[in-house]
Amino acid sequence: MSQSRISPAETDVATGANVDAVRQLTCVVFADMAGYSALTSRDEAGTHRMWMGFVNAVVRPKTVAHQGTLIRTFGDGILLRFESASAAVQWALEVQDVIKSARGDAINAFPGLALRIAVHICEAISDGTDIYGDGVNITKRLQDSTSPDGIIVSEELYHAVRKSLGLEVRNLGFLNLKNIADPVRAYEVIQRAALPAAGLPSLSTDLPSIAVLPLQNLGGDPDDSYFSDGVVEDIIVSLSALKELFVIARASALAFGTGPTDPREVGRILGVRYVLQGTLRRSNTRIRVSTTLSDTHTGETLHSERSEFSHSDLFEAQDRIVERVVSRIAPNVRASERTRALRKPPDNFTAYDNCLKALDLMASLDKARFDEALTHLDRAIDLDPNFVMPVAYAARWHCIYIGQGWAEDRAALTARARDYASRAVNLDRQNALALAAYGHVKSYLERDYDSAIVFLDRARELAPSHALAWINSAAALSYVGRAEEALTHAEYAVRLSPHDPDIYMYYDVLSGVYYWNGRYAEGLLWASQARALNGSYTSNLRQMIVNHAALGQAREAQQAAAELMRLDPEFRVSVYGRDHCPFQRDEAREQFLSHLIEAGLPE
Repeated sequence: MSQSRISPAETDVATGANVDAVRQLTCVVFADMAGYSALTSRDEAGTHRMWMGFVNAVVRPKTVAHQGTLIRTFGDGILLRFESASAAVQWALEVQDVIKSARGDAINAFPGLALRIAVHICEAISDGTDIYGDGVNITKRLQDSTSPDGIIVSEELYHAVRKSLGLEVRNLGFLNLKNIADPVRAYEVIQRAALPAAGLPSLSTDLPSIAVLPLQNLGGDPDDSYFSDGVVEDIIVSLSALKELFVIARASALAFGTGPTDPREVGRILGVRYVLQGTLRRSNTRIRVSTTLSDTHTGETLHSERSEFSHSDLFEAQDRIVERVVSRIAPNVRASERTRALRKPPDNFTAYDNCLKALDLMASLDKARFDEALTHLDRAIDLDPNFVMPVAYAARWHCIYIGQGWAEDRAALTARARDYASRAVNLDRQNALALAAYGHVKSYLERDYDSAIVFLDRARELAPSHALAWINSAAALSYVGRAEEALTHAEYAVRLSPHDPDIYMYYDVLSGVYYWNGRYAEGLLWASQARALNGSYTSNLRQMIVNHAALGQAREAQQAAAELMRLDPEFRVSVYGRDHCPFQRDEAREQFLSHLIEAGLPE
């Protein structure tokens, strides 16, 4: 393959590439062990021995056989390069076959091992011992986008080998990879499944399904079983209330009893995609609960956590345990389902997949992608007119669109938002997402604060763990001047969904609530955190401006104002005050607008 020497000016100081480095077209392979954290938590030394045994017995010989180079080994991954694209893919296929074959042996030489492998052809910087560059980063991020036992290849790599290897692939379309500027088109190599699909009973739903198994009582006291049963029952009720999960009834899960259970066995018997299991130990003063959320198709651990509480009040401790567990389950399932949906060909999308695709597009706040999101939401509604989730998110889409300053006809879009929100509530008056969306439309767009708060309170009552209901409630309360209550609700929402892809919007609301509580430095801190996560959110810039202005930081306020004008050149304080400023009290609205004017924004 061709190579060209680079000048010292091109040296990457951060990575250590030296002046003798060259740019070279090469095939990069990145492989990572799925579920590494869970394996090491059970047996750190044994997992390390197994991994190094695998590297020495399988990886190194096969790399030599295919004339590749093992560049680096990590605690749970490996980086390789090959001169031949076909050799790189053949290496990946053979390595995955070895792992799968070992699972069928009487004694598995590599227990628990599952690899994600990505293969990419690119120009990389090589200094003779290591390789660097954007192409290497892309390979790593592609690996993050495939499932355990999977092989993912870039479009460039696929076209290089499709004739010589005759691969059967699934077109994944363009993937938006973390910290990679441009979308990357990729293909999943279709192989035989690690687990046979036969025997999995089908569920009449497209929603992700979950079983919550009884907690294993490690304390030995029979009275503790009543407590753990109450925890499990409350977890099931809370998850069911979210309406975006299909939760298996507790009676079905009881068939497994307590104790460690292979999640794949639960999946085969109950037909669920996810399983939550764990342990509970209670002493005289403390309660310790450990939980693990697993993918039943792969056995991979998606999330595990240990929580410890004082049980001076058993009911309070039970509530805190349930809150902690549920707040972690829903975001992790949502993230896993979003990754799965984005790997599917668009023509196979269900209503649920289209909704997840829309949420992914909305998160970037790029206008073209945001416009595309509504297409997916409407497609989901067409596929399943009774499915509430896309209807409610279509209402939210319009709220964000208007807030960004993109609406040419605000009245028309407000009417459409109202229609979507009303339709969602009429489809299911017990759905917290629908109620939260409707409440936000009423408060933010229509200024009907009393109705909004009634619907938002109802959403929180029905689903106490629904983060969006709490953050929308915080916003509405801040609009009417109930700043202290708003702060409590906003902080609780952030605690419920700390890893939400839209967490920057939660931080933005929290910033505004701190502003109305006169805690401007804290408001600025949260506004800055929101901006670090997504710099395109115009509401966030307004929060930065007013908090800077309130602190007397004129120069910083002016800088934020200049950035707002870059994103929204048509912004005028008078128009914003007339059409968009959501605060009920005249004095609050005047304070907010005066701080915008102080920053130099056009009146």
